[in-house]
Amino acid sequence: MTATGTSAYTPVLVVGGGIVGLSMSLFLSQRGIANVLVERHATTSTHPRARGVNVRSMEILRAAGLEEAIRATESAVALAANHGIVAAHDLAGEEFGRMDGAHTADPRPEAWSDISPTSWALCDQDELEPLLADRARDLGSRLLFGHELTALEGDVATVRDVRAGTEFQISFAYVVAADGAHSPLRKARDIAFEGPGTLAHFANIYFHADLTEPLRDRRFVMCYLRQQDFQGALLPIDNHRRWLLHVPIGPDWETEKHRFEPDACVRLIRKATGVPALDVELQGVLPWESAGRVATRWREGTLFLAGDAAHVMPPTGAFGSNTGIQDAHNLAWKLAAVLRGEAGPGLLDTYEAERRPVSTATVEQAVLRSKDRGRKGGDGGPPPGLADDAAVMLGYQYASTARDTGDASGDGATSGDTAAGETFLPADRWSGAPGTRAPHVPLPGGRSLLDRYGTEFVLVTSDSRWVRAVTEACGGGARLRACQLPSGDEAAKKFQAQYGVGDDGAVLVRPDGFVGWRWPGTPSGLPAQELSAALARLTHRDTSAQGVPA
Repeated sequence: MTATGTSAYTPVLVVGGGIVGLSMSLFLSQRGIANVLVERHATTSTHPRARGVNVRSMEILRAAGLEEAIRATESAVALAANHGIVAAHDLAGEEFGRMDGAHTADPRPEAWSDISPTSWALCDQDELEPLLADRARDLGSRLLFGHELTALEGDVATVRDVRAGTEFQISFAYVVAADGAHSPLRKARDIAFEGPGTLAHFANIYFHADLTEPLRDRRFVMCYLRQQDFQGALLPIDNHRRWLLHVPIGPDWETEKHRFEPDACVRLIRKATGVPALDVELQGVLPWESAGRVATRWREGTLFLAGDAAHVMPPTGAFGSNTGIQDAHNLAWKLAAVLRGEAGPGLLDTYEAERRPVSTATVEQAVLRSKDRGRKGGDGGPPPGLADDAAVMLGYQYASTARDTGDASGDGATSGDTAAGETFLPADRWSGAPGTRAPHVPLPGGRSLLDRYGTEFVLVTSDSRWVRAVTEACGGGARLRACQLPSGDEAAKKFQAQYGVGDDGAVLVRPDGFVGWRWPGTPSGLPAQELSAALARLTHRDTSAQGVPA
């Protein structure tokens, strides 16, 4: 695929090699779907821009075999005990505000152990992207860095090798646009953004300096800085030498960039740290826009939007790239099922139906946090409408035909414990209802019931009749296996309590770890028939559904 005019086929073409594009490629390969990724830059990111892999994303990446590698990165190791947001005149001065708890990133495992087998990892983008790329390659992805998409006509893409100048064509069944907030693919399809729009503009100053003395023994996620003639935010990358300074700027970078010449940056850094003679090694400056926007539609034909191409949000809360990872995870299993002929094409419509409302609500939460912290540096209490981080990260619920809202038991237990139009549920209302994330249940050996989910449908039960039904229903097309928890075991009791079923009930969990269907009690008919019918509904499958060669 290097000579001019040659062509190849891939079931899925991924455009964009940032966190979301690499995650998309990885999740497809994890499910056995061949794919090609094209990215115009020669390498993964060299700037620690996005930071913080939240709890839900860590659950997903744990299932992809990356948790240990992420936690071993320099930034994640250094920041493992960092938590909370502080406000101060400068780093060396006294704090005048602090925010901790439900609305801040906290990587400490004890903060999340009741609801998840994992926790935040404050891993920087320049360390996360290579891990995603290596894992994707190991699983069979073809990643073409230094290559850009120059044309997309029908099911054929023209790709140019940036360095060599040669072009070739790739035909595809589906294309995923993970090409950023200014997505050329989205713009070419005349797909508009809507939402609050631009909130502010900033410059990130990346620098090295020994701040051990002014930092003292504090370990925070971010320090807001408020002075009469200066404001900004300081973020530790390793609690020692590597730092980011966010500085507000005007909307036109061309008229602002003179303020960020090397000597000017050093002065800003010294002002922010409160160390007048600080020895500074400037690494780079990156302008960026804080905004809240969501694409009006996420699919057009065989093209799907994901990540910043589909939604843009302020970094407050660290929801942006994490929401994109979860977009990719949702879309990957659906593309895999359709491509393998295990689901009808209508399943792909549920990607937008599920992810767009959740992303819209997440943008709203990020905007609320941005306005609140920018106004008071985090003090004064949360504003009305602010959901806690656990609800935003783990408590969102889907409303689509890829969940079964039928009344399986006759008592309303399948869908009656979630509220229509409510996006984020607090932890005390997580009940294993269809359309919500399958709850964490500890298993022996330090594992979790979540570790049993990943690339196929899983029926969880303690009743052997349902286990036998899995064998009988497997001929229906979808990949399905049983997870039997011995009746009376502590894990089985916790499962039944967390998922809202009895000892003879069953829960069908989708390949993305969301509950698709639940039968709280004794089946009224034949278990295999009930299960097969539920699978067919969830996968939009009929006898004529045909896949695309993978």
